[in-house]
Amino acid sequence: MSSVSCDTADTRILTQTQWLSIAFLWFAGIFAAMQFAKFSISYEYLLTAYQIDGASAGTLLSVVGMVGLVLGVIGGVLSGKIGYSRVLIGSLLIGGGLSLLQSSLPSYPVLLMSRFIEGASHLGVVIAAPTLMLQQAQKKHHSLVMGIWGAFFGVAFAITGWLGNQILSVYGLSGLFLGHALLSIPLIVFFVLHHPRNQSGAESGIGSLYALFQTTIRVYLNPRTCFPGVVFFFHTFMFVALLTFIPRTSANEEIRSLLFVVLPLVSILGTFLAGALTQYSLKAPVLLFVAYIAIALATFSTIKLQHQEFYFVAAAVVLMLFSGMVQGASFTLIPYLSQTESERAMGNGAIAQLGNLGATIGPPVFAYAIDSFEGNGLFGITAALCVAGCITAVFIWRFND
Repeated sequence: MSSVSCDTADTRILTQTQWLSIAFLWFAGIFAAMQFAKFSISYEYLLTAYQIDGASAGTLLSVVGMVGLVLGVIGGVLSGKIGYSRVLIGSLLIGGGLSLLQSSLPSYPVLLMSRFIEGASHLGVVIAAPTLMLQQAQKKHHSLVMGIWGAFFGVAFAITGWLGNQILSVYGLSGLFLGHALLSIPLIVFFVLHHPRNQSGAESGIGSLYALFQTTIRVYLNPRTCFPGVVFFFHTFMFVALLTFIPRTSANEEIRSLLFVVLPLVSILGTFLAGALTQYSLKAPVLLFVAYIAIALATFSTIKLQHQEFYFVAAAVVLMLFSGMVQGASFTLIPYLSQTESERAMGNGAIAQLGNLGATIGPPVFAYAIDSFEGNGLFGITAALCVAGCITAVFIWRFND
């Protein structure tokens, strides 16, 4: 098997795509996404175990994403200098160790600090893993591989919601966190055995903080590295809000319960589908343009058809299918636009940074719009984001063609 190399991928030619390595890298992404999911599903348990209020529990959930929000692009720069395999293995070691610490149910300040460090672990994985996946794939499979990668977050939440709740009911918080720690072991073993023994970073030296800041500015001035993050920002701004508020549009409790389960799964399907479509038929910006138009139309339909249950459910499913396609297409933009491995890592960093920004500010903006204007507020914000996404897709298409 070809090793997961961090430095020689641009100079060697793969005779075949290394699907086993890609699978383990994808599983590493699922492990990283579970750093969010394990605290999401255990929210009520945290309130009881630590006797804290909702704001304190919410901080435990959100602080992981705040690290990516602040350090996303810098993480991409540093990963290239340190070496992607080193960053991946180190991040998995830290993540597993922190989950083990959390399983002891330490005091709230210690738990909060562990979550902050866990944010750095999460960022390291979501930058290094997709960059390494592209190294392990032949160019003809790049879009397909990135479509697969793009589903890691939804798959992690689905698995955690299914198995995690069962673990919680039997073993409690300690069992859930210990289970997450144990998941890191086979991943670490695999990557230790399948990475080059003599690695150096893409560039020598970490550089000053000012130099890192300058590099961050260059990332956002370079269309090849900033466009994937910009498109992903529009997606994450609306994604959590749509999953939260669209089911609640229905007055039927059974319909709401059904949609809370079905819509995340449909979005995962859309993400996989985007990888296949951009690999074999459509260019990424074309798919983005079509998907954003479909999201706007489907959102309008869900609002107008909320009292016609069959059509409402159908419109909601179409909405989240195309939302998943936007997510997948955002990641396929990285191989579509980037010319060097460094640009790929920085593009992943921009996605992490702007994605966290969108997920942070999107839900409260949607909540305010819905409280003020009801369905019209929901559609208005969504339509504005879709227009911005379509305009960006046109710019990307014209830039690269």
